[in-house]
Amino acid sequence: MSPDPSQRPSPEPSPGLVRGFAPFAATVLVLAFGIAALGAGLLPTEWKQPAFLAVLAALVVVAGVVFESLRRSTASAFSARREAGALHLSEDMLRIAVESAPVGLGLADSTGRWVLVNDGLGTILGRSKEEISQTTSLVSVTAPESAPILEEGLGHVRSSNSRWQGELLQVRADGARVPVSLALLAVRPDRSESQLVLVQESDISDSRRSEAVSDALVGVRQAVATSASWDQAAPSVLSALGARLGRDVAQFWSIDADRQELRLKHSWQRDDPALADFERNCRAIGLPANDGLLGRARLSGVPAVNRAVSPQSEHALGSVAWRAGLTEAVACPVLVGRETTGVIALFAKQQQAVDDNVMTMLTTVGGEVGQFILRAQTAQALQRSEADHRAIFERAPIGIARISAEGDLLEGNAALLQMLEHDFETLRTQAWPELLRAYDLAAGRARLAPLLAGLSDGGSVQVRAATGGGRWLWLQMTATSIPDERGKPEHVLLMVEDVTKVREAQDKLAEALEAQRSANTDLEKLDRAKTEFLSIVSHEFRTALTGIQGFSELIRDGGLEPDELRAYGGYIFNDAERVNRLIGDMLDLDRMESGRMTMRAADVDVNEVLSDAIARASSSNLVEFRSDLDPRLPIVTGDRDRLVQVVSNLVNNAVKYSPEGGTVTLSSRAEGGYALITVADTGLGIPPDEIGHVFERFRRVRSGAAQSIAGTGLGLTIVKQIVEMHGGKIWIESALGHGSAFHFTIPLAPETVAPAAQLRHA
Repeated sequence: MSPDPSQRPSPEPSPGLVRGFAPFAATVLVLAFGIAALGAGLLPTEWKQPAFLAVLAALVVVAGVVFESLRRSTASAFSARREAGALHLSEDMLRIAVESAPVGLGLADSTGRWVLVNDGLGTILGRSKEEISQTTSLVSVTAPESAPILEEGLGHVRSSNSRWQGELLQVRADGARVPVSLALLAVRPDRSESQLVLVQESDISDSRRSEAVSDALVGVRQAVATSASWDQAAPSVLSALGARLGRDVAQFWSIDADRQELRLKHSWQRDDPALADFERNCRAIGLPANDGLLGRARLSGVPAVNRAVSPQSEHALGSVAWRAGLTEAVACPVLVGRETTGVIALFAKQQQAVDDNVMTMLTTVGGEVGQFILRAQTAQALQRSEADHRAIFERAPIGIARISAEGDLLEGNAALLQMLEHDFETLRTQAWPELLRAYDLAAGRARLAPLLAGLSDGGSVQVRAATGGGRWLWLQMTATSIPDERGKPEHVLLMVEDVTKVREAQDKLAEALEAQRSANTDLEKLDRAKTEFLSIVSHEFRTALTGIQGFSELIRDGGLEPDELRAYGGYIFNDAERVNRLIGDMLDLDRMESGRMTMRAADVDVNEVLSDAIARASSSNLVEFRSDLDPRLPIVTGDRDRLVQVVSNLVNNAVKYSPEGGTVTLSSRAEGGYALITVADTGLGIPPDEIGHVFERFRRVRSGAAQSIAGTGLGLTIVKQIVEMHGGKIWIESALGHGSAFHFTIPLAPETVAPAAQLRHA
């Protein structure tokens, strides 16, 4: 930017040197005049010596002045040479710095003609310095659309002599356009009136590409953030990628799983008829899912580039792209999870920069679009599921209630409201609290969790509830808790089903089953009784008949003494009476159970019945009899013969199960409106597990020594039947090894009956 150093002019005399030489020249002229006057004898004699001394003094002064002047002149010349060298060095360094600057620098006149340029500017414009200086101007290398911006900047600099900065497009020698950051500064060299413009340019292609990549990613994210589905977001996504990355076409190809091919789903292109034809042609074809640029991107899962699209390189897609003038293609796979569901393809007529930033951005776009598609599909599935669940909730034939974690009824379907005959507000405020309490009570009885316990074990409870119309229903309620995202119960779903008919049928069935079980139990008892009856009756009859037969044979054979005959006859009589009594017991029991036995009610003196029983039984001399009869016992109303049968049976039973030397005690007393009679013995006693069964037919104690004692097991059964037919009760107290006490009651006669008998007892 500076002239050649060999052409520089020689340095001129220093002004300081000229100023120092003037007094010296004046002094020399004076001395020369004095010396000339002495030599010519122009001075008087008396003046010659002083004049000579004066001249000599002047010469000394002149010599000093000359020396000092020479010293100063030499120092000034040295300083001037040093300053000139520093100036030349600074100029050389400035020239080197300007030439090696990373930005383009140039000097132009006020019209924009280049005066000086550096190599950096030539690199930006794609021209040599000489070519730029000789054939171009700042305006001629600026794109037409940026010319108004440049004119505005030049006008600003010319008018205000201040700095201006802006961005515009410039045209390289090959016709390519390059974005630059341009700074203009007005300068006036040597204080002249002509104005120059200092031009500084920086290539901002890389920053513009980075901004375009960032803007494209922002546009994609904004599109997916404001869309509900991929079909809605796709046009905006493709427009952001195509327009902001400088492409002419942007497409989305989806995979047809059935045909295993790629089909064009969405497309964006610049306004160009050839590109519109390209889209129509693409929609008419299907691309192999595993071949070509799009297939390679799908298989690899990373973006792929083809900078020379042709019919040979891309088959069907290459042909239609080549006819549309598209020469470069970039394919980006769209990943949903680990599966590629589609490919985004970008086409351009001219090659564009595809650096690592672009590839990274496309990879990010493929992943984020895939995630968005997955989210959209999930959201759509959730919406469909929610709609299905809502339809189920509204149209379900059973009642469904949604309850908050605090127990409030939030929602109830139509079936629930119809079932309980309530509107929702009445159900929520009045009926629901009662249902909640009923559920918790039923759950507690069934050992299940309360409704609001947060458990979803699927357990069901049945409660009885009244409807708004006053009907009572059996409701089966099943609770399921629905957790929130933290796992805590958010609300509870309660299924309510009217099971009244089922419950009634179950109750009837349970009653029938219970009756059947009872009948089966009775049949089993009857079967056992029958077996025992046959066994006992056979044994009793056989025993009696054996005795009768044996004694009869002895009598038949003769040769017996009268005493022996009487004894054998007595034995035969006793056995016959035993058989007769057995038959009588059987007939009595049959009449009692069939309801054919009648009681002949009359006034009965119970103490008399007890005394007669003691008198008859005491002849055995096996046990000791004692009585504890209340002499003031009133008369009772009953069948005397049957009461005699009861007392006799109990006394005989006491004697039978008491060891020899034991004691049998009969007692009576009045208790309330009844006569209480007790027959106690000191016999074997009854085991605790047998006490509840002693009144059953054919039931006999089968443990210890009792099992060897003869008997039919009908006596106590008949006794119980006769006592109950009289309106009384009978029970037993027993201790094993210490004896038993049978107690029974008979209602007393009214106070107006038989006063004489009562007075007699008194």
